[in-house]
Parts: sequence; structure tokens; C-alpha cells
Amino acid sequence: MKDILMTVAFVAAFFMSACTTPGGNRLSAEQQVQITCEGIISTVRVLAGYRAAGELSKETVKTVSDLMPSTVKLCSGEVTDYASTLTTLQETAFILLTVKKGVES
Repeated sequence: MKDILMTVAFVAAFFMSACTTPGGNRLSAEQQVQITCEGIISTVRVLAGYRAAGELSKETVKTVSDLMPSTVKLCSGEVTDYASTLTTLQETAFILLTVKKGVES
């Protein structure tokens, strides 16, 4: 339970920090989508390393694989509604970070 709460806190901090720049300027929804996509890409790369090392279960591999087509589409720049895209990507990032945290525990 503690690990899940830490993951939730990490994800919340990540997305809250993505909302403003150090100078206090708000990032646009488009910029927030870009930052979230970069975080997802980074997490997927880490998970790919775990998969290559045989440290991911078949269920985990399926979960990640199922998320990828829609994520790739949303991160490819073919977005018209950045607000709903951001919500979807944040949910994906949460799932991936939870998976990553589970492997690293």
C-alpha cells in the first residue's frame, strides 16, 4: 500500500510540476501533452529493459502492449482536443509508473 501511495504522490508531483515553468508561466495543454508523452516514452524504455531481462510477467507485458497503440497515436501530434488527450495520457502514465514501481520493488 505504501508503494502505491508513493507512486500516486510521484505522479501527482510530476503532473503538477508540468503545469508551470520555473518562472511561473503556465504551460499550454499542448506543451503538457508533449511533456507527458516524453515521460511515457522514458518509462516504456525502462520497462523494455525489464522485459528483455525477463522481469515482466505476461500480464504486465500485455498491459503495456495494450496501451501502446492509443498512446503512440496521441503522442504522434495528431491531436485536436489537448485537454482530453492530456487526461488519457495521464492515466496511461499512472498505469506505466505503477507497473514500473511494482517491478522495482
